Amino acid sequence: MNPWLFFILTLLIEYPVILLFYKKKWKEVAIPFLLLNLFTWPLLHFFLFTTDISLPVMELGVALAEMTGYKLLMRSSWKKSFAASFIANGVSYGAGLLINSYIL
Repeated sequence: MNPWLFFILTLLIEYPVILLFYKKKWKEVAIPFLLLNLFTWPLLHFFLFTTDISLPVMELGVALAEMTGYKLLMRSSWKKSFAASFIANGVSYGAGLLINSYIL
């Protein structure tokens, strides 16, 4: 499967979760969401194939980076940024595990 299809799946899975936290700012959050994922997704895959760091640890790093991005770009609280990032990344990580285990 083309890796960029996984990227599109990530966006399709995570964006609705992010929208749960930024309902009133749904137009404003679209660009930061896309930019953060364009930064973290390729970076995660680079490290996935060039290091021995486990995927869950890298996903934690992605969630922390995106949390910081939402805090700075959306000017939201740390609590809201934490919840949005960790839940969105947790859902997409879980979906990825299911896809890789049962579909591919």
